[in-house]
Amino acid sequence: MVTNIGEVLTYLTPRIRRALEKVDGGFNRLEEIRLRAGKPLQVENGQVSALVTPEGSFTDRADRALQVREDEILRCLQLMGDNSFYTLEEEFKEGFITLPGGHRVGLAGECLVEKGRLLRIKKVTALNLRLAREAIGSSRRIIPFLVEGDRPLRAMIISPPQAGKTTLLRDIVRSFSNGEGIPSPVKVGLVDERGEIAGCFHGIPQMDVGIRTDVLNGCPKQDGIFLLLRSMSPQVIATDEIGRPEDLKVIEEILNAGVGFITTAHAWDTKDLILRPALGEIWDRGLVERVVILSRRYGSGTLEEIWDGKTKKPLPGVKPVRLGVRE
Repeated sequence: MVTNIGEVLTYLTPRIRRALEKVDGGFNRLEEIRLRAGKPLQVENGQVSALVTPEGSFTDRADRALQVREDEILRCLQLMGDNSFYTLEEEFKEGFITLPGGHRVGLAGECLVEKGRLLRIKKVTALNLRLAREAIGSSRRIIPFLVEGDRPLRAMIISPPQAGKTTLLRDIVRSFSNGEGIPSPVKVGLVDERGEIAGCFHGIPQMDVGIRTDVLNGCPKQDGIFLLLRSMSPQVIATDEIGRPEDLKVIEEILNAGVGFITTAHAWDTKDLILRPALGEIWDRGLVERVVILSRRYGSGTLEEIWDGKTKKPLPGVKPVRLGVRE
């Protein structure tokens, strides 16, 4: 499935849409669009973070940029909710909206709190549109390092933010599920807690995660893994963004079931990895067999190294190269 980036424009007000359609280098190269009430329109494309003028030019001067109005934020939300805020009630609790095509909209503003617990965002004053792109085949270079015989190895992808972890994870899931680059296809159980891997809309994946992949969207990792192990007999479980102490128990539960896993985590390198309590324990105990390290050296999705979890050394023959992915 190839996502249509231009479909995002239909959820924006005419004034903002016209500016983005004329943006320097083309709208399709953008990664994020940030709308803040009373602030300049901002975009990011992986190389540049810039403000946008009404004519679509990049600028670093706020007084020259298009100023987003509060009523435009509200109108964008109406368009995303098909002119009904009621349909977005659950999204206001989660802090994000998923659009057709898997595009994700982060929300910020005034929150409603009761007894010290966040209930929902009650007044949205900022939107962050993260444009979803697929990079079909981007995992081709590294798949041979993630398999031993006919068994997928337990793997973790690490990188700083916006360096391509999630997009690479998605393509690895697709490859395993379709049997590309491995001796035989495997059944994959995907716990998509934040809805960023499969990009489900109304429960249907908008991204290609393979023909043998079962997706639990918006489900907490521990609950989702238990459900998949009990009912879907996966051979590999995939999930995103581990790092909390309870995530160690999640990994142990997968291993106790004799199932493989592939996941991601925020870390710059293996030295940074071991400084994080839960991740460090996973690494020290040899629970992960491969660690794929990404950076932004040559742009988002630069493969730096692949480490062996048993020897605690980088694998030979892996050179820095851009895989052409983004997070």
